[in-house]
Amino acid sequence: MGSRSRSQAGGSPPFYHRSDCFLCRRQDGQGHEEAPPPGGYIVVGRNFLAEHAPIKMSNAGTVIVESRRHLLDFGEMTTEESAELGSILHRLVPAVKEATGAHRVYFLALMERAPHFHLWLVPKKKGGRLKGAAYLAAHRAPATNPAAAAMSKRIRRRFEGS
Repeated sequence: MGSRSRSQAGGSPPFYHRSDCFLCRRQDGQGHEEAPPPGGYIVVGRNFLAEHAPIKMSNAGTVIVESRRHLLDFGEMTTEESAELGSILHRLVPAVKEATGAHRVYFLALMERAPHFHLWLVPKKKGGRLKGAAYLAAHRAPATNPAAAAMSKRIRRRFEGS
């Protein structure tokens, strides 16, 4: 269970959600602080969910993959979770590239604001002067809900077709 024991965890196996975690509460249907993800979940796996990133914090096509079980990072994943994450990313990254026209998909995992494993997949089109960390740090116009919902549907179709 990593950094916490089962006695501190809520919910039923295998997820053991925490009541003090925003992502756990939201997965349990208790996180009413934010609207549902635009376009619904892109991926619903046994151990992971993928959804469009919050529109105020992303461009259309930015995806977040989050663990269903409360854990902090790769080191706390079981072998099964690691294998599933790899399988999801193997299909999801090409789906994001195809749907968004991106040349690259940057990965970002900080777990500072929400200490629950979540991996941002940030599409980057070819060109532009900003690259790498500078690109990720740049403030861009946020996505609109309709654009994010449409992009979620496009990515889901490509993911399911792969």
